[in-house]
Amino acid sequence: MLKQLILTVLAIIFINNVQAQSDSDVLMTVGDDKVTVGEFRYIYEKNNGKTADYSEASLGEYVDLYTKFKLKVAKARDMKLDTIVALQKELDGYRTQLANSFLTDREVVDKLIKEIVDRKKQDVRISHILVKVNAKGPNNLQEKARKKLLNLKQQLKEGKTFEQLAKEYSDDKNTKDRGGDLGFITASLPDGFYELENAMYDLDVNEVSDPIKTKLGFHIVKVVDKREARGMIEVAHIFKKVDKIKKGNINATKKTMDSIYVALQAGASFDKLASIHSDDKNTKTKGGVLPAFGIAVFDSQFEDAAFGLKDDADFSAPILTSVGYHIIKKIGSPKPQTLAQVKLQFKDKIVKYDRYESSQKEMIEKIKSTSQFREKRNALAKFTKTLDESFYSYKWQPSKLLGDDLLLAFGPNQDESVKDFAKYAKKQTRLRSQFDKSKPLSEAVEVVYSEFVKEKAYAYEQANLESKYPEFKSLMREYREGILLFEATKINVWDKANTDTVGLYKFYEQNKSMYIFEEQATIGKYIVNTNDEKKVKKIMKCAKKHNSEKTLKRFNKDGVEMLEYSEVTVEPGSKELVGLDFKKKSISQPVYDKNSKKTLFKKVVKISPTRRKSLKEARGYVVADYQDQLERQWIIDLKKRYPVKINDSVYNSLKK
Repeated sequence: MLKQLILTVLAIIFINNVQAQSDSDVLMTVGDDKVTVGEFRYIYEKNNGKTADYSEASLGEYVDLYTKFKLKVAKARDMKLDTIVALQKELDGYRTQLANSFLTDREVVDKLIKEIVDRKKQDVRISHILVKVNAKGPNNLQEKARKKLLNLKQQLKEGKTFEQLAKEYSDDKNTKDRGGDLGFITASLPDGFYELENAMYDLDVNEVSDPIKTKLGFHIVKVVDKREARGMIEVAHIFKKVDKIKKGNINATKKTMDSIYVALQAGASFDKLASIHSDDKNTKTKGGVLPAFGIAVFDSQFEDAAFGLKDDADFSAPILTSVGYHIIKKIGSPKPQTLAQVKLQFKDKIVKYDRYESSQKEMIEKIKSTSQFREKRNALAKFTKTLDESFYSYKWQPSKLLGDDLLLAFGPNQDESVKDFAKYAKKQTRLRSQFDKSKPLSEAVEVVYSEFVKEKAYAYEQANLESKYPEFKSLMREYREGILLFEATKINVWDKANTDTVGLYKFYEQNKSMYIFEEQATIGKYIVNTNDEKKVKKIMKCAKKHNSEKTLKRFNKDGVEMLEYSEVTVEPGSKELVGLDFKKKSISQPVYDKNSKKTLFKKVVKISPTRRKSLKEARGYVVADYQDQLERQWIIDLKKRYPVKINDSVYNSLKK
């Protein structure tokens, strides 16, 4: 548990604001180990956070701490702890976990979160034409849909309007009658529409996209307008429902709302008028206040009126929407979410969204482009020819005739053969069995191969994280040295303090005046199973004069347990002493509980004088103090063995 705590502390957020121009300077040496400014700055800023002010006091304290840390690590290496197989495996396990999260957080998640934050600064109005097709259907049907949209785009070039084509060809029944207009929308779009979101932010106004695939099918998108994001707003409203079929109802409701508006202008309470007149049962008792909202949530008339209010407490004239009349009052505009808030909101969800898969593919392509990636497609084609329909089932077995022909490679040292791919494909039973047998084997193999490339690309990048990312190298140094420090301290301090019975006893004898029981009170707690005041007073009178044994014997008889009794020993200041004096025979006032029909009172049974604790009674404290002494002496011995030298000029240059 203690080791996990140490390693968890070592894994707090990465700090990247290092200053490269001085990072290679040596700040200090501990034995033969040189500590650079970069190493020290990283650990100092990471563990001190906002208090890392580089003041003389702060620097001096942390240099001392880090010196002790490095002394213990030097000792651990001399003890050959870094060669212990179990510890090496433990470190490998930590590295695997860190590498996975580091790579995906840095190259995928953090990038996507920042993208959402940046995109939320702008609202985009778009129109689209949709051709519905099953996103997982046969390639030929998807290609047919894509070509249909390419044809429509060609018609745009020939003079037809986007609105005309949308009305005639779009499969989106909700928007086709208005020329495909989706209105203003903003990031982030729901799962399955990331490519559409990319298009709306990448295109210029009046530009039309190429066909885009979403979970509904294929679209072409036209950007109609862009504006600074409206963000979020909080409003209250007074709402009156109308039946638009009955014209008289609309007129009557309008008159009512006009009179409410006049009253508001005269200074009437918005909250009170909402409680009297609003038909919104969910908000009328709350002053009409709605949850904060952004664009594309309510009717455009409601949204425009709400965001059109300039100052807090401003209110609108009555406006008509699809459901009725509203008078809207501005409550406030919540501040835009910070990067940290958006990350907290989306981090766990984003790995399940299509944007994660898209960004992951982009990362894989980046790894391939920077790693001398090579592949032999003819070897893959040759492998595919060995397959039959059994490839789609768990029964499939790779051909025994497969050789070790090279299939792909990353960098100079990571080669993967056809046989390696076959072993991987064999394990992917779930992936292979999800294909329809009508799907060509070549397409199924491509999907499995793509996953194989992804896995090997990750493996290559993870193997080279230290050389590519200085902060990962620093983090792994912390973990490695943290494990060594833990083991060395365990052997030289913690275990020794617990097992060195002679040394522990000697330490106790030299310091036993430190381990004292302060003056204590033993409190007797009586619970009387009645609220009868006369009976309670009678029992208390007996308890004040006599001990608990005699009192219980007197009132618990004939099979009736009138009294319950327990004792607790406390020091001055304890809550148990409330209502009591710190002296023998002090008795509290009775406390009656009407629900349980029980009564509690307390009595100070005895006062124990100050006394020295035995080694057995004080063992936990003695062991902890003995550990501290052992550690202090250990540090003195380590400094003699591993001389510490501070480079004063470099140290002074760090001060602010």
